[in-house]
Amino acid sequence: MEIYYIKRMRKLLLILALFAGAPFAVGNNNGVGLWLSNYGWGFDLKHFNTPSNVWDIYLGGGLGFSDRGWASIGLDAGYYWLINNAIKADASMGKFPVHYGPNAGFGFWTDGDRNDRNRNNHLVIAPNFAVGISWFPHTSFKWDMSLELFPGLRIYHNSIENSSSTKWDSETKLGLGMDARLLVHVYIF
Repeated sequence: MEIYYIKRMRKLLLILALFAGAPFAVGNNNGVGLWLSNYGWGFDLKHFNTPSNVWDIYLGGGLGFSDRGWASIGLDAGYYWLINNAIKADASMGKFPVHYGPNAGFGFWTDGDRNDRNRNNHLVIAPNFAVGISWFPHTSFKWDMSLELFPGLRIYHNSIENSSSTKWDSETKLGLGMDARLLVHVYIF
């Protein structure tokens, strides 16, 4: 069952890469990655525009299907500026650029047991400011490992459907949040 979800996410990642078009045609400034966070996991595309800025598109959140439709999906994107020499290290250890910039995303998920008469739908919109550090080891194959923090606003909307009375109850909340993400990228195109 888990392999089915991975194949679906791989197809969606390929579609995102095809829609992105021209930036993927030159050099090995484009990384494909996996990420793990306090709220889920997924894939991402990272593109270096110049040596001092990068954009990143993240897809994940446990994408899959349940007997009621989508179980969960998340998508966010960020545009980051780089400070390439923020951390001085011996060249044999690699490079440690720091990145920061705006990030925005959304997530949608449903929960409830299939025997449960209620279906809970959740939507979150999260405008963030991201800050992180990467490690590019000094190897012949280009790859990196990154740690990112996302403090920002969280707008939650929850709706509950009671199938026995076809009644919907909903509420919207506003809050602050802090998420963290660990990423690994390989630069293959």
